[in-house]
Amino acid sequence: MLTNSRIRTSINLICSSLIILKLISFFNNDITFFFFIFWSIPFGVFIYMGNKLSIKSFQGFSFILLIYFLSASLRVFGIKPLINDLLEIILIVTLFLVCIFSPRSIKNNM
Repeated sequence: MLTNSRIRTSINLICSSLIILKLISFFNNDITFFFFIFWSIPFGVFIYMGNKLSIKSFQGFSFILLIYFLSASLRVFGIKPLINDLLEIILIVTLFLVCIFSPRSIKNNM
């Protein structure tokens, strides 16, 4: 069972890992700085709202993660996949699972 502290730790660790992974892609000249900032803003907002344990933020961010999954899967299953893209899709799926199962755990822990 997920405790509130484990949920916070998971959110912070996975979102930070995704931002760092995208920063590495920026330094490898795979993406532009504007795209990096645009891509990272929702994760920064979710780190803030996820640490408040807002159930609605988990539900809303689950939908946003589906969009991130679709864009990442285009790169992973495309012509020239990179290892960063594969790691990104694994982290997105993991974060999606955390977002799906966290609201029930938060409700039970209150």
